[in-house]
Amino acid sequence: MSIGVHSASINEQFNKLFSSILIEQQKIDHIKAADEDKKELLSSKLKEYEALKGRGFFFPFMASGRGHGPFVELIDGSIKYDLINGIGVNLLGHSHPIYIKANLEAATSDTMMCGNLLSYQEPYEVSKMLLESVSKSHLKHFWFSCSGSFAGDTALKILWQKKAPNYRLIAFQKSFAGRSIAMQDVTYNQAYREGMPKTIPVDHVPHYNYNNPEKAIEETIAALDNLIAQNGNVYCALTIEVIQGEAGFIYGTKEYYKAICEWAKKNNIYVWIDEVQSFARTTELFAYQMFELDQYVDVVTIGKVLQGAGTFYTEELNPKAGLIAGTFNGSIASLNAAKATIRYLKEGNFYGEKGRIKDLEQKFKAKFKELSEGSCKGKIPYFGGIGTMLSFQVGDSSVETTNKFMKKLFDNGIITFSAGKEPTRVRFLISLPILDEHIEEIFKILEKTIHETII
Repeated sequence: MSIGVHSASINEQFNKLFSSILIEQQKIDHIKAADEDKKELLSSKLKEYEALKGRGFFFPFMASGRGHGPFVELIDGSIKYDLINGIGVNLLGHSHPIYIKANLEAATSDTMMCGNLLSYQEPYEVSKMLLESVSKSHLKHFWFSCSGSFAGDTALKILWQKKAPNYRLIAFQKSFAGRSIAMQDVTYNQAYREGMPKTIPVDHVPHYNYNNPEKAIEETIAALDNLIAQNGNVYCALTIEVIQGEAGFIYGTKEYYKAICEWAKKNNIYVWIDEVQSFARTTELFAYQMFELDQYVDVVTIGKVLQGAGTFYTEELNPKAGLIAGTFNGSIASLNAAKATIRYLKEGNFYGEKGRIKDLEQKFKAKFKELSEGSCKGKIPYFGGIGTMLSFQVGDSSVETTNKFMKKLFDNGIITFSAGKEPTRVRFLISLPILDEHIEEIFKILEKTIHETII
């Protein structure tokens, strides 16, 4: 431990407590139905919580705090496969030793949260590790935020200050940027800002066209050129969510993204890469590195797997004092986890074409192929994705059919979520501890559920 109080007694008790917690959590190792004496507990608690929140829940889910690897326990005693992981947060799964240690280490510290005004060692160490990981780019600075949306707000403020009065932004159709007032305008889906005033000027252009890949670059460049022709060069940046999560994990090719970035550079428009969800989940630590965009990136936003969020930017974009600030960098526990997670991922065999993440991607896709060509032929019209971000369609791919399928899948022991509309896809954000035997069971449950819901 490098933080907080230390003594021989504390260290001994720390090790015992760590081992005891891990041993107990490891008992959550298979799916099971709810306990008979707890069946009403979940529904009654959720009903009370729904009244407090003012809205209902998509899934009848409330965690007990017990779980291990890909498994999570609910307060009714049921155990399920967690294939959404907090919408991408828990890449290491449940009760990973890194998470347990991070929480215990934080308990030895004197406060809960770390701030920007009076700092601790943790954000310094995390920042150093992150910037070492992007050394092939021109990124030189990192600023913490407590959510992906706020990381996006920081990026926008930095870009606006540098490019004033060119405040207009270019984003892609089907992109999702977050829920803050600024990021809801960057997000493509208008339903997410119903009743909201337009606050920032954003133009959306077509993303990579899977139906006509040969013309994808030409189509997007034409749309970009058209914006300049219509509005003049009033743009501060082009923001690219390189793996579009809300769209069902849609992404372009290296050639596509390089061409788009070249266009931006030619027009003196900064390149902002949104990796709030894709960070650490592809075949490289950063998805932009997988697409070989190091020389182009001016701003990169990350979150989720970091157990926090933040914004990278170049020296050229380093803002004037007073523009960016904030009370929190994050909790001591989350910063501990971020530091240990980055080290673990960089030192382990996770990235590259022969890494663990690529292996999981290939195994899941092989099982999808087997199902779609076998017993579920005609019922899985699409499957795809990259790394630990995978998606598929069922039946007619409508919202109604997909929601019905996911809720039945939940009842059968697997937690997922949806993405997109017309088509709507089932989304997996899988964790690294998934084993081959887990994959076999997952696809048996998928097969059963497809036959139960798709006629």
